[in-house]
Amino acid sequence: MQKGKKAIWLGLAALLVIAGIAAINAASRETPEVHADASVVSGDLWRAAFTADLAQDAADSGALKLTDEEGNSADAEMKLTGRQLEVGGLVPGRYILHVSGKAFGKMSQSGEEKIPFTVREDIAPVGSLEELEEHFQKIAARQEREMELYRESNPGEETATTEDSAAGPAGGAGHSMTNNQVSGVDEGDIVKTDGDYLYSTADGMPVKVYDIRKGGKPEHIATLQGEEGLQPIELYLSGDILAVIGNRFQYDPEHRKAGGPADIMPTGSAVTLRLYDVSNPAEPRLVREAGNEGWHVSSRLNGNILYLITSMTPFYRGMENEGDIRPYRYDSANKDSDGPMDTDLITILPGPAGDSYTIITAIDLDGGPDASIESEGFIGSGGGVYMSTENLYLASSEHQAQLFQEDGLKATGSKTKIFKYALDGTNVTFAASGEVPGTPLNQFSMDEHEGHFRIAVTNGNMWDERSPSESAVYVLDPELNETGSVTGLAKGERIYSARFMGDRAYVVTFRETDPLFAIDLSDPAAPAVLGELKIPGFSNYLHPLGDRHLIGFGQEIVSVKGDGPEPRLLNAGMKISLFDVSDMTSPKEIAVEIIGGRGTESELQYDHKALFEHRELGLYGFPVYLYEGSAENEEVRYEGSGAMIYEITPETGIRLKANFVSDKGVAQGYPVYEERILRVLYSGNTAFTVSPEEVTAYSLDDFSRLGSSAE
Repeated sequence: MQKGKKAIWLGLAALLVIAGIAAINAASRETPEVHADASVVSGDLWRAAFTADLAQDAADSGALKLTDEEGNSADAEMKLTGRQLEVGGLVPGRYILHVSGKAFGKMSQSGEEKIPFTVREDIAPVGSLEELEEHFQKIAARQEREMELYRESNPGEETATTEDSAAGPAGGAGHSMTNNQVSGVDEGDIVKTDGDYLYSTADGMPVKVYDIRKGGKPEHIATLQGEEGLQPIELYLSGDILAVIGNRFQYDPEHRKAGGPADIMPTGSAVTLRLYDVSNPAEPRLVREAGNEGWHVSSRLNGNILYLITSMTPFYRGMENEGDIRPYRYDSANKDSDGPMDTDLITILPGPAGDSYTIITAIDLDGGPDASIESEGFIGSGGGVYMSTENLYLASSEHQAQLFQEDGLKATGSKTKIFKYALDGTNVTFAASGEVPGTPLNQFSMDEHEGHFRIAVTNGNMWDERSPSESAVYVLDPELNETGSVTGLAKGERIYSARFMGDRAYVVTFRETDPLFAIDLSDPAAPAVLGELKIPGFSNYLHPLGDRHLIGFGQEIVSVKGDGPEPRLLNAGMKISLFDVSDMTSPKEIAVEIIGGRGTESELQYDHKALFEHRELGLYGFPVYLYEGSAENEEVRYEGSGAMIYEITPETGIRLKANFVSDKGVAQGYPVYEERILRVLYSGNTAFTVSPEEVTAYSLDDFSRLGSSAE
């Protein structure tokens, strides 16, 4: 059983590649392929999309026929538009859409395809394990058809299977706080502090505890010794409880501890939550451990409630031989719950048939060792995460190909399904779902304001002239129906960063220059672009400075002559921009700082939690890796790594205040692992840099070095 269960991680990538290739070849087969909803809620439209145009009389001629599961004709309203079919007016029940070859007009193929789907009264947990297994059996059958079609289109070509391929997963007034997106909603990070003690982890290493009360002399006082195979990835600090979230791997099933948490993880991987009592930080005490089978997606802490989002894909091909397809879980305080998740905690969400679980676990950290832990499993959601103080949103993007026979690929697009969950303590309830064209970049592409959900997306391919990319901002109501939108932004470019600030949104796109769009969202039904600024380079993280200024962290770009008509765009160093957006009709870049040369980068450019901020002093810092190079020379030279701190204000612009960059490692051309600076934070009048092996203190008055935990 375990070999097969593990194999889903080994073959998932292969199945996705095969499915994609099969879709591209669909136009040349006898029967066009279909992408359809597996279920919808009563009152919503059921949708199906085909890889060939439907004849306008397909429904009237009987080429498209809808029946219930007994074969009786179903009364419904069908609407045909090109390759899209919408069906409305159905009462709850099970239905089958019968599609004959004649549905595609002049193609006149023979044969019939049957597409089953369900109209549900409302969103509710599955009724039985049999219903859950039937869901995955349908997916397995569909994927098997796609594999057969691929083999027919590519005779003699070997394809990867689940047995022979490998794949793996996916500040306050007195001291620093994590740079969170939403006020009041904390995010997990590799470093946390309460101003007196500092907790850190790096690269999956055990958590270390430092006493920073003496300011200039940080002291390493404890290390949390974890079992082999546990890799910490995120920390939270709530009162006297330190929450450690990590991935647990079981590489050697023969040496499992009997009754241990790894003993019930069929795939050999789980997301683990460990709660430590740190009332005495020098002697952390493990008081609770719980986990779910699968992989870590994200987490948030709202007040005292920690929400952990994980993902799990079961091995559903050949289920008759592989056992249970439900996610496994364990809890050191409740052994009775160890094992597969109950079906009354699992919900199949409306929309296309999903083959992965998203598990949302809510933990009341106020309970300490007796914390209340509640989990819900949802099939069909996943991907990007945004959370307000009241709701959790998951965005799942899917790329689509519009096909036609003569020339192959006609256009490429994508859509994003959005799932909304209402939060009430440890109770998590599915609230609504919606859909927009395109794909968001990251969590900052999403936002909730006064009941409306806003999302910035890019659709299309920026390098495909037949289907050029363009970006948009959509505003959805509390039921996730579209209220208003701004579309057609920056054709041929894609979004590199976005930031929502109340009634305003700022979107940066890029291809050769950096357009910063200022968008007015004060009227949700009529959002509008008020201003646009084009400058060299781009910002891939935008940070508010008050409500009328923005700091952009990104890359400087230079254009040089290329081999063809298109110029070559080269990275020319890290860039900090200060934007004045007080007049949205005329945004301005009022200060610029370029750091290093080609190859220079910072973790801040892809992880916002790497930003150091001291609002009262106007200080902003980040880790940095310095490189130098030129447009004429393809090679770059490593010049050092460390961290930099700048004073950034509308009055003074951007001024370097501290340079903690070391040239150690320059001789070998790469940083010294133990001395990389991962985070910068402060407590009182002292700044601290955090590396894998030490914490170093500096005075905030003049940034002189005070001492290190390694001394």
